[in-house]
Amino acid sequence: MRKPLLVILVLLALLLAGGSYFWWNTLKWTGELTSLQPHFGGTCESIKGIVGAEDIVIDHENGQAYISSHDRRNRDGFGSIWIMPVSDPHAAKPLTLKGYDAPLFSPHGIDLWVDKNGLRWLFVIDHGDWSTSRIVVFRILDDVLIFDHAIIDPLILRPNDVAAVGKNAFYVTNDLGAPYGSRGEFTEVLFRKTKGNLVYYDGKKASIAADKIGYANGVAVSEDTKSLYIGAIIDQSVRVYYRDTASGKLTLQDTLVLHTGVDNIDVDEEGVLWVAAHPKLLTFSKHAKDAAVRSPSQIFRIDPTKKTIHEVYLSNGDPLSGASVGARSGNTLLIGGVFDPQVLACTLPTQSY
Repeated sequence: MRKPLLVILVLLALLLAGGSYFWWNTLKWTGELTSLQPHFGGTCESIKGIVGAEDIVIDHENGQAYISSHDRRNRDGFGSIWIMPVSDPHAAKPLTLKGYDAPLFSPHGIDLWVDKNGLRWLFVIDHGDWSTSRIVVFRILDDVLIFDHAIIDPLILRPNDVAAVGKNAFYVTNDLGAPYGSRGEFTEVLFRKTKGNLVYYDGKKASIAADKIGYANGVAVSEDTKSLYIGAIIDQSVRVYYRDTASGKLTLQDTLVLHTGVDNIDVDEEGVLWVAAHPKLLTFSKHAKDAAVRSPSQIFRIDPTKKTIHEVYLSNGDPLSGASVGARSGNTLLIGGVFDPQVLACTLPTQSY
């Protein structure tokens, strides 16, 4: 055999081996090689008609849940914010928008801020115009969302979730560094690049509060706003930060690795985190394009003080596929998904974690 041909064959073999290893490693870190054992100790019922309940935030004082809803496979459709009594989930209904005249409304991550006067403000990421996604602040008055103001800033490029720390102050995650719809989105995820970040808006200007995050997703703060939590899909972890309430600056305290695609984070009335995740990321990607492909749903309970992590809920994708949020109030756990036309209202088992 001629030497040049031998070299070519060796190079081809090395490329094949390298490609095979890369694909095997991709299947491994995305969870596609993991065997799942679905479980939940409680019971759930489906609340139909709330499409694409990507995020849920609970007003624990009033016993009301606010739900971000949009048919995310139809970007031309008009989304809505629903209100759901935790004690009577079937009484859920969409809120009326007043004063917000955007031609399209595509709500994504949301958060609630209650000011010192007891007024309630809902922060909503709106992707109605994907070229200029914005943070919209509404005042909540009974069953009406009254538009107050909106923030557009060059640093808020790809907002995914928002955490309010004042009427005019918030943190927001930019999930990736690549522009929407670009080839860079695919390569950034495939090669597990850490180009996501967290932006802090202090009421006047925006600044980067944390960076080098592999697909920054959910963000939440403790009731006293002294702790901040970031979920990352590629990093498959929850970052725990100490927050300086005067400056808004963050200091990384811990990183909790979950080995799954972390989505939204809810902080309950006891300061415990409820974290939704996607254990099979490639399957979730297929589900995004085809509702018939069911994607597993996973909910964790994390006590940040005790550093305990418990997988509370796991399904293969039925009855709800692709869970993106789990929010708990009392013994009720509400679970929403990115695309499914329903919310699960679950009764948690009586047990000590």
